Amino acid sequence: MIAELLGEGAENATTGRELATLLKCDLRSITEQIEKERREGRPICASCTSDNPGYYLAADPDELRRYCDRLHKRAAQMYKTRRALLNVLKKLTERAEHEEHS
Repeated sequence: MIAELLGEGAENATTGRELATLLKCDLRSITEQIEKERREGRPICASCTSDNPGYYLAADPDELRRYCDRLHKRAAQMYKTRRALLNVLKKLTERAEHEEHS
């Protein structure tokens, strides 16, 4: 559905707002639909650059590979953040248990 509305290559990116307007829905629905279509095998990429932000179809395997590499880096950063927050949670839990027994 959304893939059919997208151009090929980062230079032809369409913003989420533009897609939401075209499809008369909210941004959350656009994001959910894009994730669904990606999982179905459509090569939908995203660009956050200030000169041309938005969604687009990978023009070639190299463009898709670069996007996959960026996703991998983002996932690694999210995992580091999760691990740090779990350490905070552990400390807070230990502190609360210690205070209960004091």
